[in-house]
Amino acid sequence: MSNQEAMQQLADRFMNDAEFREQMHQDPEGAAERSGLQLDEEDKQALKSMDWSGSDEALNDRVSKLYRGWC
Repeated sequence: MSNQEAMQQLADRFMNDAEFREQMHQDPEGAAERSGLQLDEEDKQALKSMDWSGSDEALNDRVSKLYRGWC
C-alpha cells in the first residue's frame, strides 16, 4: 500500500469512525500506529503538529485538507 493510500484510509476512518476519532483526539500518533497503517515520519509529524482539540466537524475539515495535501 502506498503512503497516499494509507493516509486516505486514515482520513476516511477518522471521518466515519467515532471511536477512532476519539482515539485521535487523545493520541493521534498512537491511534494511527494502532490502526496498522504504515506512515512515514513526515506523516507522523503532520499528525503530531495538528491541533486535535476542535469539534469533530472542524477536525473533519482539517483532516480532509491535510489529506488533500498528501495527494
